Amino acid sequence: MSEPSAASPIHEVFIYLCVRGGDAAIDFYTRVFDARETFRLQEPGGRVGHAELQLGPVTLMLADEHPEAGILSPLAFGGTGSRVHLHVDDVDVLAKRAVDAGAALVFGPADQPHGERQCRLRDPFGHEWLLGHPVGEPLSQHEMRRRYEAQAAE
Repeated sequence: MSEPSAASPIHEVFIYLCVRGGDAAIDFYTRVFDARETFRLQEPGGRVGHAELQLGPVTLMLADEHPEAGILSPLAFGGTGSRVHLHVDDVDVLAKRAVDAGAALVFGPADQPHGERQCRLRDPFGHEWLLGHPVGEPLSQHEMRRRYEAQAAE
């Protein structure tokens, strides 16, 4: 991977989730992922206009749906086109915590050929999360590619 040039216009990248039920989403992410709420703008009617959560070294932003502005959560259209991948200490423990809090397990924890133990879950707000931690010794990109191609050929 190349280093960004000094002239790169990108300074930071933030994950910004649109949810149906902002208060409940903030509660879920703080309980399950140990996120810490750092900022919230809430409309008089209760809708979350913007919130920021510290999730490890990353700021996770979220807002309630605003259909009048075309801002919809995955629940509005029955799916999501993205996932958030978290590297964690123990996939099995965090997967259980998430399921106990209302997440659906898409696939359970399992060792993957690319050297991670992973699971995928869908939170109650329609967002998918890939949880992973390394297993065994680190693999080179060449070895990951070789294993991927071998698995695809099966």
